[in-house]
Amino acid sequence: MTAARRNFDDLLEDLAEAVDAAAELVALGKDRWEAERPLRLAGEAVVGRLGDIATKLPSDLVAGTSELPWAEIKGMRIIVDRAYHGIDYERVRRTLRDDVPELSRVVQRWIVVQAAS
Repeated sequence: MTAARRNFDDLLEDLAEAVDAAAELVALGKDRWEAERPLRLAGEAVVGRLGDIATKLPSDLVAGTSELPWAEIKGMRIIVDRAYHGIDYERVRRTLRDDVPELSRVVQRWIVVQAAS
């Protein structure tokens, strides 16, 4: 059975939820991240979800937001899906902390534009 293709509004909602989850994980702090394996696994899942959603976004939309490294965003999904035994969790944490906020700003901009149309 194949999954139904999600429409753009659904993808935006999925992105917003994932960037919120990333912010929540970051807010828990580095000490908890290092001490609690479930947080690292949650961060891995969030990065994977962001990469998966990015592969489903309309290509013209992605091309119009060159401020984001789309190839890297999509590539992180492959890393967490296939190379889970070699994941650098510090890199995952830095991605959640440093890179996802920019993605969040883009997603919020898309939401505003979508609501206005």
